[in-house]
Amino acid sequence: MPELTAEQRQIVETTGYGLAGNIGGLPKRTYYTPDGRVIRAVESIREYVRKDKDGKVIEQGRRDANLDKGWLLQRPAVLKPHCQTCNRWHDTLEQVAECKAKQEAFVGRALKDETEIEAKRKQAEADRVSSLESKIERLTALVEKLTGGASGEVLQRGSATQGVQVAGGNGTAEEGVQ
Repeated sequence: MPELTAEQRQIVETTGYGLAGNIGGLPKRTYYTPDGRVIRAVESIREYVRKDKDGKVIEQGRRDANLDKGWLLQRPAVLKPHCQTCNRWHDTLEQVAECKAKQEAFVGRALKDETEIEAKRKQAEADRVSSLESKIERLTALVEKLTGGASGEVLQRGSATQGVQVAGGNGTAEEGVQ
């Protein structure tokens, strides 16, 4: 396929390949990104209201929300590099590198904080388990002391239907209804 001249390329950009204009559907507009890419998209017209700190309306109107994304209506004269980290455009490559370094530092701090929180949670869980184990040991010792170490004896405490039964003489205790 032969290479297009600048004039032919301009005609193709304005009319499309073989079809002129929009053929049905929503009309599209040409936008440009600060790094020079061309985007054909439907206008996203939104109502807006700006208020001051007292709630008084200072400005209202309609705007194209695509322009809020950083898109432009005209091709930019000076191209800006696109930052993959924040998905925006910066003025220089140094700013892109700085943005990436800030993001990596933020992620590093977040991971450090998360590991500290996880370590504290594990320590609290271990403390809770050891506390429960010590309580079980004290209860087992109390049951053995009260039963005199005899297996199968039942202690009556306040109610004739509830008690602590020592099972099989192995030192474990079960609380239950007789």
